Amino acid sequence: MTDRSLISRSGKCARAIILAAGRGSRLVMGETLPKPLKAVAGVPLLVRILRTLQSEGITEAVVVVGYRGDQIKRALLAEPTLALKLVFVENDTWETGANGVSLLKARAYLDQDCILSMADHLYAPEIVRRLREADLRGANALAVDRDIERCFDLDDATKVKLDGVKIANIGKEIESYDAIDTGVFRINAALGAELAKVFAQRGDCSLSDGVRALSASGKFVTVDAGEARWIDVDTPEAHARAEAMVRVWGDDLGDEPTAGAVIDPEAIEQFAPSWVRGAAPYKEDHLELASAMDGVARMMSNESPFGPSERVIQAVVDAARLGNRYPTSARALREKLAARNGVQPDGVILGAGATEMIDLVIRTFVAPGEEVLINVPTFSMYEARTRVVGGILVLVPMTADGFDVPAILRAVTERTKVLFLCTPNNPTGSNLDEATIRRLLALGLPTVLDEAYYEFSGQDPYHRAETLARLCAEFPNAIVLRTFSKAFGLAGFRLGYSLSHPAVARLMARAKLPWNVSIITLAAAQAALEDEAEQTERLATVRRGRSWLERELGRVAGVRVVPTDGNFVLCDAAGTGFTGDAIVKGMLAEGVFVRTLATHHLGTGYFRISVGSPEENTRCINAFRKVVGARVSHADHGSFSRLSAVTPDAE
Repeated sequence: MTDRSLISRSGKCARAIILAAGRGSRLVMGETLPKPLKAVAGVPLLVRILRTLQSEGITEAVVVVGYRGDQIKRALLAEPTLALKLVFVENDTWETGANGVSLLKARAYLDQDCILSMADHLYAPEIVRRLREADLRGANALAVDRDIERCFDLDDATKVKLDGVKIANIGKEIESYDAIDTGVFRINAALGAELAKVFAQRGDCSLSDGVRALSASGKFVTVDAGEARWIDVDTPEAHARAEAMVRVWGDDLGDEPTAGAVIDPEAIEQFAPSWVRGAAPYKEDHLELASAMDGVARMMSNESPFGPSERVIQAVVDAARLGNRYPTSARALREKLAARNGVQPDGVILGAGATEMIDLVIRTFVAPGEEVLINVPTFSMYEARTRVVGGILVLVPMTADGFDVPAILRAVTERTKVLFLCTPNNPTGSNLDEATIRRLLALGLPTVLDEAYYEFSGQDPYHRAETLARLCAEFPNAIVLRTFSKAFGLAGFRLGYSLSHPAVARLMARAKLPWNVSIITLAAAQAALEDEAEQTERLATVRRGRSWLERELGRVAGVRVVPTDGNFVLCDAAGTGFTGDAIVKGMLAEGVFVRTLATHHLGTGYFRISVGSPEENTRCINAFRKVVGARVSHADHGSFSRLSAVTPDAE
């Protein structure tokens, strides 16, 4: 006797049977979680299916369980969004894997038309709607998708050969077919009876067995799924696609979007890969704060204390008149840079600052899950840009003597794609000698030699250390990075460049954005290179200022000064009883902005001072002494301790 309460007001079937007995090992792969509870975009598969059925008028769901059936029952009964009646049927022979046997376990519920669904198929409500509204005249029906090309995993799909709306053949291995089985049916007692016959003969049965038998007598037909979306979530790859489908089209997979629906702005994050969602943006608060304060001495970002020369300003004005034109490849500028550094012009690539060149190297060589090797402490951009592409950071702590080369060599694995070496290093200011660099280049890995501070190398005010760019001819895996932000004082113009073997430059050019450097920046850089005499004197002034800061800071009791080859001075004030944070706050109150390094894999007492103008340097020392209540030490100020043992702090 049919329970009339289970018939919807429209007279359409209101009961569904869901087969959820199997293990689903291909999807959960060793997890203790049963496949029906595997979450797609935060909601278990089976819950999504039941919500879809519920939205289309299904009031009772018969769930056939097997593997971890009790766990499935508890989860569904505790789900507050499910208002339909839940009935559970156990398939104690679920390990056979035959879906026909699972349906036979629920045969008693085939006394009326039912929607039949697999527990791992997601589908739009439109498919259920079409099945419920079809005039079947007592026949069973399968919803099929005639758009074969959009099937996610065609090899694993059940194919259907059609004869009009009738099923001529069905199976995973048939060679001739016209449609794909969506895994959603409308069935009745006839299918149960046919499966029982097959089971009696073989001791097993599949749904396809029953479909083929009934199709022969015209009692099994197809209903076209139309444009409704669906997917069989049977593998990790299909699971990833299902999550993407939900992100793009919503829980109903694009089925009749609600007019005037409000889209949550935060939901856009779900479109990004996990490594982007987990990345932290570079904090520019210190730059904003410094710009908002009148008269503050900006000694926190390793900027040049000198503004653009008159030659640079005039070049910028002239270039601005061509602002309606796209920039060229700047062949003349690249040739000049190549000649200055002993490389071929085709080995020079320009970018919007050295940061873009770092990003370009990483995007060229590193895929998600591959490793980038860096020393710490060092420039944070290597770490930040690696995380954004899904790369894995391998951090090698520096020692009291600087770079730990044996540890670098031990850290290289078959997954290592890029090695970053900042020399002079920011923030420790230490250099790598050429013999060591040759040893590391011999590994054959793409190796970045970041020479952002190379112009400041050496203690002689008028002579700098030799560039490593000449090694690019001998080691094609060497990539030297430079910037116009530091020595040339063009930080706001944003120009960096790489020097490499032309073969490497050609590879990196494939990943480079076109027109990435403006004509104004190109003109400023060209003019800056022509200001050789003024540039030489500016660099000498910075080197003299660095030496003076090192000497004066070293006279303060409790302060350890780390000599650098950059345009900055690194200090450890732990001996004064002050943290780097406390010193930064105290000096900012005195109108001098310096940088704490507590979050840069250095101890809490460290801070960094960028070399300023002679007036700013004097102001800085006076402010520092005031903050720490300094007592002047009478120790030998002609020598300074190198970097002490570094213990990385948590970020």
